[in-house]
Amino acid sequence: MRAALPLKATSARADRAEERARANALRTKIDELNAALAEERQRVDRLNKQVEALSAEVVRAEKQAGAVVGRAERAEAGRDAERARADALADRMHLLQAELVAAETAAGQARTDAQAAERAHAESSLSLLALSEQLDAYEVEAAAHWGRGLLARLWDVLRGD
Repeated sequence: MRAALPLKATSARADRAEERARANALRTKIDELNAALAEERQRVDRLNKQVEALSAEVVRAEKQAGAVVGRAERAEAGRDAERARADALADRMHLLQAELVAAETAAGQARTDAQAAERAHAESSLSLLALSEQLDAYEVEAAAHWGRGLLARLWDVLRGD
């Protein structure tokens, strides 16, 4: 018939189970953070593409505005119409520059969010590593305790107690 487990062994087993549960919760949190990080990276990539497209459009608009201004200076007859077009292009350029600034701000925020997610991921990874090491220490301690108990019982049997 088996002897009842000592209270310390039961407590250690409960502690190990609790540590495993915490480690699993941290693994789940890391998976969630990884998913959020991937989404933020995709968002940053999309915003970077938008910034590039807007930058190219600003360059094109600047070239067009310059060309229009040059033609307006050379052509006396169409000066008023060309200036109006140049002003419209300049307004569009300013609007695009404002959109570019907004997109760059959004991209910067997305980068900041991604960096925060990476830091949180790193912190969670460190916590998981520490918990894993604690769990290993608990398991070693429990095995040593069990071995000492067994050795003591064998010693008692050998002495005839």
